[in-house]
Amino acid sequence: MLRPMQPGLSVPMIRHMLRPAKRVHRILDSTRVSSGARSFGSTPRPQSLRQWLWQKRSFRYPTYACGSLLFSGVVVIGGLLAYDVMTYHRLDTAGTVIPNLKEAPRAGPDNLPILTWGNENEKGDNTPEQESDKPRKERLVVVGGGWATVSMLSRLDQDAYDVVVVSPNNYFLFTPLLPSVAVGTVGVRSVIESMRKLLSRVGGYFVQGAANAVYLANQLDSRTLEVTGNANGLLAVEVLSAEWDGDMEVERDPNTGNMIYLPYDKLIVAPGSITNNRGVKGLEYCTRLKTISDARVLRKRLIENLEIASLPTTSPKTRERLMSFVVCGGGPTGVEIAAEILDMIKEDVPKLFPPGLHHLAHVHLIQSRNHILNTYSEKISEYAEDRFRNEDLDLITNAYVQEVTPEKVIYKVQNRFSGEEELREVPTGCTVWSTGIGMANFTKKIAGVFPNQTNPHAIVVDSHLRVLGAPLGTMYAMGDASTVDIDLGNFMRKNFDRFDADHDGFLTMNEFQAFVKKLCRKFPLASKHMEDLDELFKRYDADHDHRMEACELANLIRDAAKDVTSFPPTAQVASQEGKYLARKLNALAKLRNNTKLSEMALKEADPSDFDLDDEVYKPFVFRSLGNVAYLGNAAAFDLPLPEPFHTFFGGLAAMYAWRSVYLSELVSLRTRVLVLGDYIKRSLWGRDLTWV
Repeated sequence: MLRPMQPGLSVPMIRHMLRPAKRVHRILDSTRVSSGARSFGSTPRPQSLRQWLWQKRSFRYPTYACGSLLFSGVVVIGGLLAYDVMTYHRLDTAGTVIPNLKEAPRAGPDNLPILTWGNENEKGDNTPEQESDKPRKERLVVVGGGWATVSMLSRLDQDAYDVVVVSPNNYFLFTPLLPSVAVGTVGVRSVIESMRKLLSRVGGYFVQGAANAVYLANQLDSRTLEVTGNANGLLAVEVLSAEWDGDMEVERDPNTGNMIYLPYDKLIVAPGSITNNRGVKGLEYCTRLKTISDARVLRKRLIENLEIASLPTTSPKTRERLMSFVVCGGGPTGVEIAAEILDMIKEDVPKLFPPGLHHLAHVHLIQSRNHILNTYSEKISEYAEDRFRNEDLDLITNAYVQEVTPEKVIYKVQNRFSGEEELREVPTGCTVWSTGIGMANFTKKIAGVFPNQTNPHAIVVDSHLRVLGAPLGTMYAMGDASTVDIDLGNFMRKNFDRFDADHDGFLTMNEFQAFVKKLCRKFPLASKHMEDLDELFKRYDADHDHRMEACELANLIRDAAKDVTSFPPTAQVASQEGKYLARKLNALAKLRNNTKLSEMALKEADPSDFDLDDEVYKPFVFRSLGNVAYLGNAAAFDLPLPEPFHTFFGGLAAMYAWRSVYLSELVSLRTRVLVLGDYIKRSLWGRDLTWV
């Protein structure tokens, strides 16, 4: 029940009286809130340890990093497991028999089986007519599995040729790291790659065996030519058998082995080289370093010497001899193996063998020249010699090894005081021979086929790497087995009359320019000497009659030949030759597949002066990328740069640069990962000085 309104109070007055009450409530409410806030700020709630740690950057960021690494590891391992699952395939047993395993036809001089491969086996009655009009791919047979071959395979077009590689070894060997393999720095499996895997890129075929002989097309009868599809020649190959396991060092009778014929349209000779004995007696007591077997033998010998020398039953004299290591040859291989042995003695022997044994070790390096690394710059040679002398390596220069026995090396050296030559000797427990190279047996047989092959060290090729004397475009040679022709005088004698247009016995300025252009095209090495033709013409025109006589031109050619040298037998040269030949073969294959272009080229060409290789691709020119040598936890670089950047040598920085160069030159990702892992293992746990 509502009370009656007091007299004298109106509605506006009542509203005015109620307003302050609302304000008081607001002030009280705000006071409570602010008071509560002050109370919370003055007495905070206690934090947990996790919250406190998470506020610290020193804890939070490492946690993020560890979590990222853990997540990445799980993803990588999971991916590898998933990939591994996908590599297991069910074997298809319903497939057809491989055509190469069928009984091959027999023909040739000795009526041997003729191996066919590639599109020879793909032909059949069901071949479409449109495919039968396509030119047959040429058969490319390559002898050897070294640097030149692998470089060529990496650049060859996949469908350009039917390729077959013949080699005694079914792997490619990265030879620059053989010294590291011999002392346990790098594993054996890290420096080899399957030849079949490298061949799979071009769909090639591999035959493990040794090339024995070659027969040109003019030596084959009509039946053999019919069976081989008019091949340009036959290659006789001794394949693996129960009597021969592929070891080229074993004496054998090739006539008693399993022999086959390989027909070819183009043959590439690249079997490499062998170590030159130089007529020294007792080299059977030496260890070489050309193959993986040599590295294994040397490693076993080094470990055996260390183990025997550490026994108490070994006499002091025998112990000193066993700890004496002699390297014959001051080239890159000899220097690197000496440096590797020295590093092993100083870094690993003191940790694993009896104390003081490493003090008995001595490394001797015998060089026939004035300096080691004589093909490098003088600064690098001097740096290497100073470093070796500081490391107590016995460096013997101007010395010629006369004889090697199981216990000593006898060498001849000139006495610095009397000037007379005298014989000296150094005790040895392990002798490494790494001086000079010689022709492989098959290279000698190829040279014997052609009368103009008179070079005693290698097959002579022209600037297109074609074997001199062989039919043009059918046989090439590269790597250590070849040397580029630099006989400028013979070229002048054969071509002087050709460029003498009016046959007056003189060359005018225009005729001289045409002659020099052809000369530089055939011999690119002579281009540097033939730059200013006007100046050359004036200088060698002795009678100043503005004509060049034959004798005057001969003087110019003789002076130019002094500056023209053959390429060094190095992996760098072989690699560039292989890549060059692949590019040229690709161009030839494209021209051959385009029949219209081929017909046009033949019609427009002068038959007397037509050179298909020369028209399709330029001659080979070697471009030196520099040299590098390992000097024992140091390295030296000889680069084709202007001074003062021409040479670069030093300690650890140079050594890591040397490792980076070799890692980049390895032929597959697999070998790069393995070698990098070997370097890491060596840094963490030292070299592997075990023998299994």
